[in-house]
Amino acid sequence: MVVAVDQVWLQVEVVGCPTVCRHCWAQGRPYPVMPVDDVAWVLERAHGFCDEHGLGFGAYPMHEVAAHPQAAEVLGLFADHVGAAEFEPLATTGVPLATREDWRELLAAAARLGTTTVWVAFHGLGVEHDRQVNRSGAYAETCLAVQRIHEAGLRAGANVFVTKANAQQVGRLLDALQRLQLDGLWVGPASYYPTPRGRRNEPLRPELSDLRPLAARVPQVSLFDHDIWANLEVYTEAAWVSRALAGDWPEQPPYHGRALELVCRPTLDVHHGTAGWYRQRHGNLRRDGVLPVLGRALAVGGRPAEALWFNLDPLPSVAELAIQHGDPQSQALHFTATSVRSLWLDRAQQAR
Repeated sequence: MVVAVDQVWLQVEVVGCPTVCRHCWAQGRPYPVMPVDDVAWVLERAHGFCDEHGLGFGAYPMHEVAAHPQAAEVLGLFADHVGAAEFEPLATTGVPLATREDWRELLAAAARLGTTTVWVAFHGLGVEHDRQVNRSGAYAETCLAVQRIHEAGLRAGANVFVTKANAQQVGRLLDALQRLQLDGLWVGPASYYPTPRGRRNEPLRPELSDLRPLAARVPQVSLFDHDIWANLEVYTEAAWVSRALAGDWPEQPPYHGRALELVCRPTLDVHHGTAGWYRQRHGNLRRDGVLPVLGRALAVGGRPAEALWFNLDPLPSVAELAIQHGDPQSQALHFTATSVRSLWLDRAQQAR
């Protein structure tokens, strides 16, 4: 399904990520910095194109904006074009806030934009976190980042990703995070994404037996997903199979195709898709011109995310997916219907 759009959503790859997280949806990795002048040029020209065509404009800096040498200026550029609300909260691995000398200036700049909370991520305790993000010392750096966020007068929150490898240490990890006085916590398994990393990481997805010992503790320290933690057995793959076959699948909002999802790479190549997930290439903004490149993308139109990631036409129904690619015995946990459906669609695509 391809439909007309009324908004362009552009992710701009301004700088790579200092970590290589095993489950990262955006496939973050280190890569060269996009000069701030290029960032300003891309935003100005893309926004101007949208204005000329009566389209809304949205944009976000990827992959780890806090790692850009001129991060404060980059945040300001995006805020000027799309509003400062995009940086509330400000997401980061935490590592740049521990490694850059001007961390105070960066956090002060974010606060001036209206950021009140900085959100980091933990993937285990100590060396297990470091292994999951492929960076030695990253756990200590992220803890230091939390301390610096508080020193700057901002709130700090964190996602805690539970795996089969770290489930037994999560209790101790939560104790450590409470000592850091985090202002918010989400705890759970990573959603599934149909990427090479997602496939390699899937064997580490926690099962019901891994999370049951945490079911009473997590709601005491987290404000999120209390209903899920009280009924974990409802979120196993086996339970999702049963729901699909019974016609009890959560209703998904209809796709209206309002947004054209594009990603601008450091080379200024533009693709359909999102950062790390590159689909149809439309050309290079500098060499080919903004009007031809974005015009080609606009002519292609918007597509549902599943149509971008899966070459399945038509897309099978969720009942068909459950029958052919669901595991009715699996106790692996998926907190959302989107996660397990993506897993089944990926299995269907791999089978073809």
